[in-house]
Amino acid sequence: MAYVRRRGSQLAIVQGEREPGTGKVSQRILFTLYSKPEALEVLGRGKEGNDRLFRSLLETRYPGVRFDWKEIRGAVAEGMEVLPETYDYPAGRLHASFRQDLCVLTRQLLLADPQWLESSARLVSESRFELEYLADLIRWRLDPRVHREPDEWSADSPYFWRFTLSGGDVPAEAEEDAAAFYERGDYDRAEAVFRLLIDCFEGYAEGWNYLGLVALERRRLERAEECFRKTMELGRRKFPARIAKSRWWSDLDTRPYMRGLRNLTLTLVEAGRFDEALALCDRLEKECFDDVTADTHRASIHLNERRWERAFVEADRMAGLWPEEDFIAAFALFELGRQGDALAHFLHAFLGSPRTARVLAGGSVPKPRDGDDAADDRHAVTLCRALHVYLAKYSGRSRKFFRRILDDPRVGRLLEQKARHTREWRAQRTVDDNRAFLAMERMKTLPFAQSEARALADLVVGKAGAVLQ
Repeated sequence: MAYVRRRGSQLAIVQGEREPGTGKVSQRILFTLYSKPEALEVLGRGKEGNDRLFRSLLETRYPGVRFDWKEIRGAVAEGMEVLPETYDYPAGRLHASFRQDLCVLTRQLLLADPQWLESSARLVSESRFELEYLADLIRWRLDPRVHREPDEWSADSPYFWRFTLSGGDVPAEAEEDAAAFYERGDYDRAEAVFRLLIDCFEGYAEGWNYLGLVALERRRLERAEECFRKTMELGRRKFPARIAKSRWWSDLDTRPYMRGLRNLTLTLVEAGRFDEALALCDRLEKECFDDVTADTHRASIHLNERRWERAFVEADRMAGLWPEEDFIAAFALFELGRQGDALAHFLHAFLGSPRTARVLAGGSVPKPRDGDDAADDRHAVTLCRALHVYLAKYSGRSRKFFRRILDDPRVGRLLEQKARHTREWRAQRTVDDNRAFLAMERMKTLPFAQSEARALADLVVGKAGAVLQ
């Protein structure tokens, strides 16, 4: 709960915080009022709407704090006689902290001269990615093209409330820039920039999630687990202990926690800690109502642990949303002796992810030609990691079976047919002619794959000793 305290000739809106370990309660200053005119604006006795603006900015800056505005307004009105009539807001709010931090950075860069000291050269080299990011940011901030005339969205109050209360969350552009490094596979730079953002912004859960993803890509599973648990810890503070089912999917504050839990589950699957991963699947379903992700992880776990029937049921249920789950269903069906059905489900997944199919069957693929190929390759890596036990121990016969299917020219022609429909759809210039789109969508369905599997029955009969079912 926030309340008002006098601090000399100022009024501070503060929150009591209990220090970890000692249990001692200290005051955290949320905002300071410096003059009577500013206090009158907060009380609604100044420019119309400024009191609502102040409340909105403060609540947004501190979403976890409860504000009793009736109590706060009463305390401000009672204590405002201590406030002076004027205050130099540009010097005190706009310039002070910016100038101070700018001087600290400038001093450090001036002293760390790599021309004179080896230790300075080492320090600058170790911070190269952060400094390059900062140099790009400075160029962007100084670009006159981004400067704009003030309007209702960019204009600040005479007391610089928006400037003062804007430092809570990482700006969207900063997160997008750092995430772009990760998406491009520049993991060193992504890690450096996300670490910098974590140090600059307290409680930045999404930054820890990206550090976990970088560690996961580098196969540092213990480090990934630490980062995802930290993501969950910080993310859980962003929303109430009791939360309605609908809010898990409508409230963006839940996203970091859910991402951390999902990625921690994936990490434990890749580490072969299947019992712990299954327990997290239960949490995904019961806490977050995310049964889709939970079932996806369960399917890969069951396949790794040779629970063929359960693996098929979980994967088959998800394949309507994500056709690539039918790779797991196909492997499970093969192990159950249902090779005909395995062929159909494999074709269904193959037509959406042909490069993943070849990797799972033990083959190789050429370099990606476009974004679709790159996304297919990323999924192949993810699925191979998730199915690492099955692919290493139990997949010898099934890989031969599915590789023989992929080598059949009729299967190759199916892929060419789908690619042709896709090209025709992308080249369409009128909305009335949707034949290519409908043909492409039809080829993505399981019934289409089942029909084609019946036409390829000779790949099963006489080889695996079973008929299509």
